Amino acid sequence: MDDFLSLLEYWNRDGAYQKIIDRLENLSSTQKLDYSLTCQLARAYNNIADSENEAFTAQLKRAEELLLSVEPEGRDDPLWHYRLGYSLFYQDREQEALSCFRSALELDPEDEDAKHFIRECEKYIAAKEYHPETYEQADWEAVEAHLDRYFGRCDNVFHEIVSPDIHVDIYIMKPTPERNYYVLSTLGMGAHRMNVPEELADRKLERAEIIAALPPDWRIGEEGEEWYWPIRWLKILARLPIQEESWLGWGHTVANPDDAPFAGNTKLCGLMLTEPQGFDREAVCCPLPGGDEVNFYQMIPLTFEEMQFKLTHDAQTLLARFSPEQLQVVDLNRPSVCPDAPEKRFAIPREALKELYQGDGPQGCIATDRIVVDHAPVGYCWREAPDSGDEAWDSGWRFTAGDESGLYMDDPDHSGVYALNTICNYDPEIIPLLDSEPGTAWSRGEDGVFRPELYEDA
Repeated sequence: MDDFLSLLEYWNRDGAYQKIIDRLENLSSTQKLDYSLTCQLARAYNNIADSENEAFTAQLKRAEELLLSVEPEGRDDPLWHYRLGYSLFYQDREQEALSCFRSALELDPEDEDAKHFIRECEKYIAAKEYHPETYEQADWEAVEAHLDRYFGRCDNVFHEIVSPDIHVDIYIMKPTPERNYYVLSTLGMGAHRMNVPEELADRKLERAEIIAALPPDWRIGEEGEEWYWPIRWLKILARLPIQEESWLGWGHTVANPDDAPFAGNTKLCGLMLTEPQGFDREAVCCPLPGGDEVNFYQMIPLTFEEMQFKLTHDAQTLLARFSPEQLQVVDLNRPSVCPDAPEKRFAIPREALKELYQGDGPQGCIATDRIVVDHAPVGYCWREAPDSGDEAWDSGWRFTAGDESGLYMDDPDHSGVYALNTICNYDPEIIPLLDSEPGTAWSRGEDGVFRPELYEDA
């Protein structure tokens, strides 16, 4: 018997699952299989099941049937629970599988495979609880055809598993001899109609998808934030209009939290949306069968100085400083196109900032150099309604020391755009004020206490 079990184990290691099945099924026709052999046969059915094979479901069900036939003997065996969970998981019965994997882990706390499948079950269960917005089939086909026609044939898709609001896949178009760089695109963002301002309602800007262009040596799919951040940000931008009940369009900018670089190998820390760079003009807009349009924007990474320049000037003025090549493909080592911007020596280095505030809604704000350079405490602050088009990043908060002159305030170089968490690091006492509605103002008295002030909209 031991020699027979050794032979089965050898075949299992060799991937000869059909040999195991044939031998044990033949044996079962003349005698009843014991617990060990029944589990061996169930394991072979689990292992041989291939989703591309018509027998896939039948093989998994056979494994389930065999394991349930020896359930009384398997209750204290972690492998019995694991194998039953495996069969159920690949039959898309994740809730039942989860119970099995948890029992397996309880009996064998060191079982890393059981831990992995518990996470997978929880992920798929969560995904099935959501009903995300999706394109109608004809619309989806139109957008996919648009990608294929103007941006290149899709070679791979990073499918999203958990989709709480919209289902966003990332389409990957590999470099070609004619276009020597990757093109990544969201597909699914445009299923949601964004909350575009009324004055723009006639321009069909409610639907959008976003692309990014990466150099040919970019390690797509490799772990590590230095390679993953463009995909992460495509997904972040795709959901930002839903989370903020706002919209994204040409010229809009979004900063990384606390203006930190996206990864350790670059100084790029913000993003601006433009029309697709280096593609046919028709690539900008995809008509849908029902008359709607999906607008395509390209994600252009910016340095801190470029973000500040854009927010104190405008997108067109900043773009005029770029060459076409600089806009076309992400360059991690690209020098800033705003070298003339005054370099500020911040009182608190970015790497020393702590996470003090995680609020809802847009996290951008404006603060003067009296706070971030001179480290003066906040003396006066107010919250105004963001300008149209800035709702995705601008919280409306403005922070001053309260002693700045009119001449000082008129110079845009004396102010900058920062994350609310950054200003909380400079003066944590503002944190209780941040839930105030737009149209409120606070001033700090000589006793250090903030008191409400009459808000005057400039």
